[in-house]
Amino acid sequence: MPTTLDLTAPPTLPRGIDLPYSDGEPLESLWHVYAMNLLLACIEHHWRDRSDFFAGGNQFFYFDPAQARNVNFRGPDFYVVKGATHELRRSWVAWEEGWRVPNVIVELVSESTADVDRVTKKAVYLEQLDVKEYYCYDPDGPLIQGWRKGKRKPTTIKQQGGRLWSEELELFLGSWDGEYHRQRAIWPRFFDAAGNLIPRADEASERRAEAEAARAGVEAVRAEAEAARAEAEAARAEVEAARAEVEAARAEAERKAKDAALAELAKLRAELAVLKNTPTA
Repeated sequence: MPTTLDLTAPPTLPRGIDLPYSDGEPLESLWHVYAMNLLLACIEHHWRDRSDFFAGGNQFFYFDPAQARNVNFRGPDFYVVKGATHELRRSWVAWEEGWRVPNVIVELVSESTADVDRVTKKAVYLEQLDVKEYYCYDPDGPLIQGWRKGKRKPTTIKQQGGRLWSEELELFLGSWDGEYHRQRAIWPRFFDAAGNLIPRADEASERRAEAEAARAGVEAVRAEAEAARAEAEAARAEVEAARAEVEAARAEAERKAKDAALAELAKLRAELAVLKNTPTA
């Protein structure tokens, strides 16, 4: 529960289902819409095996039941609540969630909201409420600023290679120059501790397909190499067989030549014996 706001609840707490969930105002630009959806898509895929969190964007965040219908609520562009159920919500109503508030909030800054995002909202989230981390991502200014809730006042999160480490998400928040929805731009993205880009589901599928294609290519090369090796072995065996056949033929020829020579020698000896035994006149 918030610690510095006076949250003395009225006798009957307003129901979230009865509270406004949209002010009818669109996000600042198409970039802001896409950037919010990109962050949501990435965290949803990264934590696809978890069911203990809720990630939302451009939804009202109600934290003061006494002022719920007035101005004391916010509409974060992106937020993550850990320890929550994963079911859909039209807005985040703290008193219906055991007074749980977002662990992480990211505001996509625009020219018209810069002062409110960097000053007013930071004070509400990190000083009045129990939000652990708050980030401002400004596509037209200093790209990323971040603060972490402190004992007395928020502490600035220092950049590491242009990225900010979120202890709550155990991910870096940084910038990515790439194409999303056929729009080339600088987008906010998450990165793991090693600096690897956290993919969306479709990117992960593409990576798997590329990896499978590469693996298939390697297997094809390996199979081709094995076939060539087998062909070489067959040729070698054929050469060995031919060599053995030549050796056998040579041995046979030598044997026959030897037999013929021995036969001729025996003949000559016989003739010599006859000549020796023939009396002279």
